Amino acid sequence: MSEWGIGMGRLAALALAVGLAVLLAVLPAVGPAVLATGPVARAAPAETPAELGAVKERLDALAERRGAPASVSAWWVDGTARTVVLALNAAPRDARSADWVRQAREVDASVRVVEGVAAPTPRADPPVYDLVGGDAVRVTGTRCSLAFTATTASGAPRLITAGHCTNRGGDVTGANDAPIGPVRSSVFDRTGDWGVVDVGPGWRATPSVAAEGSTTRAITGTATAPVGATVCRSGSTTGWRCGRVTAVDVTANYAAGPVQGLVLTDACSEGGDSGGPFVSGSSALGLLSGGTGDCTTAGGTSLYQPIDEVLASEGLTLSVAR
Repeated sequence: MSEWGIGMGRLAALALAVGLAVLLAVLPAVGPAVLATGPVARAAPAETPAELGAVKERLDALAERRGAPASVSAWWVDGTARTVVLALNAAPRDARSADWVRQAREVDASVRVVEGVAAPTPRADPPVYDLVGGDAVRVTGTRCSLAFTATTASGAPRLITAGHCTNRGGDVTGANDAPIGPVRSSVFDRTGDWGVVDVGPGWRATPSVAAEGSTTRAITGTATAPVGATVCRSGSTTGWRCGRVTAVDVTANYAAGPVQGLVLTDACSEGGDSGGPFVSGSSALGLLSGGTGDCTTAGGTSLYQPIDEVLASEGLTLSVAR
């Protein structure tokens, strides 16, 4: 090999050695920043009111974007603790709930999860409808009329209608189709004709019956009407009709069998009026059981079940105006 070749080889070796020395000198200064592979430190949690407010707004945005599961009750800024509280209730937790809470926690280190906070509910009152004698009630598809309202010994509200309307049981609804409650008891045999229905939330038992036109008549107690007395009745088909008592202690022989102890009047009635109230002045007399004819032609009659027997048999107290 020539001296030229040997010289070039030594020169290359020298250059390589110098390059390595420079590289080793530089690496200690830049290596940790370039070669680090461990976790990056999480940013410090929000602390100022403005920062915490921004975190709360990010949770608002998360809820608007994805909705919040039922297990989440609320979230708010706790300025004293310098955290954003994420309150959870005891609702069943599922994968969606767990994922939502995880995402909320990842918004910022200031988010603090608190368990056992009850879910809020709206405080608007539900609609309440009045129960007025003569109004329509529906039982398993059959329309009848409400007679009176009453209460049990414990104060639970009940409504009274005809037993031949309730004899199949089931749930009762009002004229507006809102549920009132289930049939509590029903009698339609030789002993009488009445049904008692539980009154649930959304209904107000009133001591009133629908009277002439759009008026109502307050009920103050019960009475017994003798033959010849003037009586009036109210029903969801024919409204307010009046007549006189023509016989008492009548046994009506219906197709389903005889019913004893009814009162016969010459006040007319039609289908759908069944169960409606009979009154004299402000006194409750009974509830429509049946009749003959109609209100279109003269000669129609009506039979009513005396109310005192119903109240005594069922252990009820009539709702009356105070």
